[in-house]
Amino acid sequence: MNEIGRMGYSATLQGSTGCAIRPPTGTAGCIRRKLVVSGMSCASCAAQIGSQVRRLDGVNECVVNFSTGICLVTLDREDALQRVEEAITSMGYTVSVSPPRNPTSAAFLNETKAALERTREIEEQKRRFLGAAVLATPLALIMFLMATTNVFDDGRTMVFIDFVQAGLSTPIVFYYGSVFFVHAWQGLRHGMLTMDTLVAIGAGCSYLYSLGACIVMVVAKYQIATYFDAAGTLLAFMLLGRFLEARARRSTSDALINLMNLVPPVSIVVTAQGDITMPSSLLEKGMRVRVLAGDRFPVDGIVVEGMSDVDEQMVTGEAITKAVKVDSAVIGGTTNITAMLVVEATKIGEETMLSQILRLVQDAQNTKPEIQRIADQIAAYFVPFVVMFSVGVFFTWLLLGAFGMYPPEWRGQNETILMFAFDFFISSVVAACPCALGLATPTAIMVGTGVGAKNGILVKSGKSLEVVRQSRCIVFDKTGTITFGKLEVVFKKCWGDNVEEVMKVVGFVELLSNHPVAKAVADGILLASPASTYDVVFSKVKGGLGTEAVVRCRSQNNELRVHVGNLAMMREGNIHVPPEIEQAVRQQNNMGRTTVVGAVNGVARLLVALADEPKEEAAGVVRFLHRQGFRVLMVTGDNEGVAAHVASAVGIQNENLYAEALPTTKASIVRQLQSEGDCVIFVGDGINDSPALAQADVGIALGAGTQIAIEAADAVLINNSLVDILNLRALSIATVKRVYGNFFWAFGYNLCILPLASGMLYPFFHFKLPPILAAAAMVFSSISVLLSSLSIRWFAPYEARINIALPPKW
Repeated sequence: MNEIGRMGYSATLQGSTGCAIRPPTGTAGCIRRKLVVSGMSCASCAAQIGSQVRRLDGVNECVVNFSTGICLVTLDREDALQRVEEAITSMGYTVSVSPPRNPTSAAFLNETKAALERTREIEEQKRRFLGAAVLATPLALIMFLMATTNVFDDGRTMVFIDFVQAGLSTPIVFYYGSVFFVHAWQGLRHGMLTMDTLVAIGAGCSYLYSLGACIVMVVAKYQIATYFDAAGTLLAFMLLGRFLEARARRSTSDALINLMNLVPPVSIVVTAQGDITMPSSLLEKGMRVRVLAGDRFPVDGIVVEGMSDVDEQMVTGEAITKAVKVDSAVIGGTTNITAMLVVEATKIGEETMLSQILRLVQDAQNTKPEIQRIADQIAAYFVPFVVMFSVGVFFTWLLLGAFGMYPPEWRGQNETILMFAFDFFISSVVAACPCALGLATPTAIMVGTGVGAKNGILVKSGKSLEVVRQSRCIVFDKTGTITFGKLEVVFKKCWGDNVEEVMKVVGFVELLSNHPVAKAVADGILLASPASTYDVVFSKVKGGLGTEAVVRCRSQNNELRVHVGNLAMMREGNIHVPPEIEQAVRQQNNMGRTTVVGAVNGVARLLVALADEPKEEAAGVVRFLHRQGFRVLMVTGDNEGVAAHVASAVGIQNENLYAEALPTTKASIVRQLQSEGDCVIFVGDGINDSPALAQADVGIALGAGTQIAIEAADAVLINNSLVDILNLRALSIATVKRVYGNFFWAFGYNLCILPLASGMLYPFFHFKLPPILAAAAMVFSSISVLLSSLSIRWFAPYEARINIALPPKW
């Protein structure tokens, strides 16, 4: 503002958005960058990364998604990005930075796909697990034989077996399982305690204790039981868990990966020298691509040659094929069904609809609903609590044994007080699992938003899924939302003789006007173009009335005087309007329809009524919402008569109807409902709906709406079907139920396993959880949460636009 003042202008700050204002030391601005982080083991890792990065100078915000491995940072200046990379790398994680978005580049698709597929991570986890499993299998066999037979009771044999176990477990600890210790140490350097810390404490203490025992046995000739088998098998189990978890987490992104796979890798480009084949990623705007029957379109474009049918189900969810011809628009990733087409590329790279869908879904997956923020806070304190709890368990049992406060027979044969306490310590450290807590919300939201995208429902944030489920108040715009958004002829009647001739000459005169009503009349009454039948002698469009014209019929070489418009037009032109036509006009007007009268040579002969009719599914959707306890309202800028007719047709009561509403009025109505305590959903499609879409708790835009409306909305329905509102709500219920179910399981598991692992229940059941079973239980808890989230993939939307009597299956 100071700079503007020095230039001689006055300026007033009306508001600000984006980054907080800071002194610029580099390139000022609000810069968003996406980083792919590998090596995170639990939600605590993601929380700690976010905490450390947010402390850096030049960083405004940092959101880390453990499930996707994506880190979104908002920077004041570009040079802060290097500090972010260095900070994450110093914590022991691998990080790669996505290149800045280029609207005409397809490289980001490949990069995003690679991040979602986690191919490198899964292969690395698999390699480590298989190597550890080869060594851990004989360890587990020895453990089993020692527990069930007397084969190793001889002292010398036991010493030999201990050294064999040491040889088998050492490569597991120092090589295959070393990632746990590396990440734990690097986390400690930054004051972080994560799941890796718990595994490192459990396996490391077991290994070091056993190593010390071996030294004592060699030096003092005193036999002590070792835990080499526990250390090795524990790490092997944890590596198995990481491998299975990575596989399952990849499955949560299957919907997005399948969308990305829709883009064909190569395309046939039409050139002056002939057709050439080139990678789809190299296509540019204006290039013409030949798409054979059965092939997919590589870009969004316009058909310049051919006619065919297109299957858009994989992108929009719409099962019915669409006929296309020259000048028809096609979507990249959809399938050409019947005949060859030539398409001119109009949108490539991130500009395509497929890319926009992917971006919206990924943004939704990287947002954190309130319940996830609570889980992150719990996870941040969970690991320190488990460490302190396990240390307390160890010293409690050690002191109880030292003072003889439990029967000696509770300990096994040759089991010392120290070993007895140590078992409970290791099991407590290993059994506790913050991973299940961290996975509960993001995995369910990932699958839910992916399933939505597959069915043409794009949700921009996880919070929107929560709010849609809670809401019991929905406000519809009329034009283009409840109705089709265009006038169509719904009634036509001609009085007298030569009906076809009257229709033809009136339609011809209407073609002379650019008024949308005139065009709708012409489209509704003409079967073929009459251009070769008549010549225009005189034509005049009268604003607010209609069109007056004199035309010459070529076949009969006579002139006809034609008036087309409303009754006021007829009266001004001294046109005779028979009583039956006047009565029909009143009847149609009372139904909220627009009427057009056609007169030939001074006598009214034709009546056409037009209306923006409600969509065929609108009444059923409103009826269903009423049965679900919703308050359904309609707000429109149209006059009250037309609005009342549409509202009555779809089942909305007059007290819930607001007519002649300006865009600001629509937003005010939403605010008023919110002030009454309602959680409001607004559904619209136009520029005039954008204030209300932004004001509502959840704004839903139809995919055929304006770009401004889509940007202001929280969810987008690509298919323009109102039934998808019900699908969105059903999906939100299924997803949020799964989130809470996952939390219930994650909390329940830890509440049950910790008393069992720590020995709190030992006096009652005399059961001690071995460390290897504790590790298996921990792995099972995380995998079960992932499988629970994956069950959302079985969600089935309503199968027909009108058949909505029953809820969808999921």
